[in-house]
Amino acid sequence: MKIKFYGVRGSKPSPLTPAQVSAKIQTAVGSKVNPADLPFWMRSTYGGNTSCVDVVSHQNERFVFDMGTGISELGNGLMPRVFGNRGIKINFFLSHLHWDHIQGLPFFSPLYLSRFDGIENIFNFFGGDGFKGKVEEVLRGQMDAPVFPVSFEEIKNQTYALDTHNVYRGFERVFDEVLIKAEKLDHPQDTYGYRLEETSGRDTKVFVYSTDHEPRDPQYPHASLIKLWKNADVVVTDCQYTKLQYEGHKDHGNVCRHGWGHSYPEYVAKAAIEAGAKHLVLFHHDPSSSDEKIWQMEIYTQQLITQLGGTTKVTAAYEGMEIEL
Repeated sequence: MKIKFYGVRGSKPSPLTPAQVSAKIQTAVGSKVNPADLPFWMRSTYGGNTSCVDVVSHQNERFVFDMGTGISELGNGLMPRVFGNRGIKINFFLSHLHWDHIQGLPFFSPLYLSRFDGIENIFNFFGGDGFKGKVEEVLRGQMDAPVFPVSFEEIKNQTYALDTHNVYRGFERVFDEVLIKAEKLDHPQDTYGYRLEETSGRDTKVFVYSTDHEPRDPQYPHASLIKLWKNADVVVTDCQYTKLQYEGHKDHGNVCRHGWGHSYPEYVAKAAIEAGAKHLVLFHHDPSSSDEKIWQMEIYTQQLITQLGGTTKVTAAYEGMEIEL
């Protein structure tokens, strides 16, 4: 008899955080080695949760981009604030409705706090008007019986305010001092990237969230992508594959990934230079990529930019990473 376990957690994925990995290494080596002296991939981890990025403006307007399993940790961290303020307002912006970008919502703790208990949560969900199913229909579908014990209808009935809104090419909306623009990306089914422009006095900072997009021709980045990234301070970009993986090289899986809607270093490096982006954050790491491989892709992308004469800084995104503009 052979028995092998391939998963032992309940409810949702629960990968180790970078801090937990660092603590395990410190415990194992004691005082012999300072983990901070090791390369990032050795002393930590980029994480295993799916897409979720939290952005808070200087006016405390909160924007959450995508609702992958990473949103569970965000929700847990927000709970003291929700109880302290008797509610919270969040604007959720969805790039698209593929499951890895919405599957964390049922495990977002503040979702279950009721207006009948005095919690005035305000949740606004923004997603593309060309999605096969409207945003609310898809969110309902992953929670309604028999796939989940609490229905979206129950959540909606008990929440102080919950609304869904459509985005489209050319979409613009102002939230206090933040202007958000949407642009379509090259990915199966409608997918959107978002550009946030926050103006304070004479100073404007720009953040871009652009996951799940494909190059087609790496020498000629999409004009719409360059427009989205133009002079941005921080660009979060899909960089899931190496170029050899994307092309289906025999030593890299032998599966052509054209049409899958994901990118690679050669393309994002050229696009960053052409757009004048200041900081490029590699995102949407392939689930098969080791920490070492992700670390190597960061170094390689930075080398490409330098070789092309660019000055853009490159960082591979990891769970818990913080950037302030």
